[in-house]
Amino acid sequence: MLSIRLMEIKNYFVADLILYTIASYGLCYILMEAKVLNFIRDKIIKIKFFEELLNCSLCTGFWTGLIIGVFAPYNNILFALYSSVTCYFLYLLNYILLYKVYPTPEDK
Repeated sequence: MLSIRLMEIKNYFVADLILYTIASYGLCYILMEAKVLNFIRDKIIKIKFFEELLNCSLCTGFWTGLIIGVFAPYNNILFALYSSVTCYFLYLLNYILLYKVYPTPEDK
């Protein structure tokens, strides 16, 4: 009975972590690439700090993880670090798939 209860708690935390991870990556991708925010991004990147921040998925992932970590039941700083690494690898995988594996004619 106790082992079933522990499995339920463990599965809940894994599902929770996956949800917050997807939310963090989604926010990171929206801030860096989404066409919806082009008009805001064009104005913000005139400041050097924001230009460097929005060109780095590791940096943007950290700050999105810090923001989402406020709502997550995890340690805020640890979730921000975890989010940073996760956003970096997912963004890298996305870049490889878009530009290396399936390039468009103008990318060649």
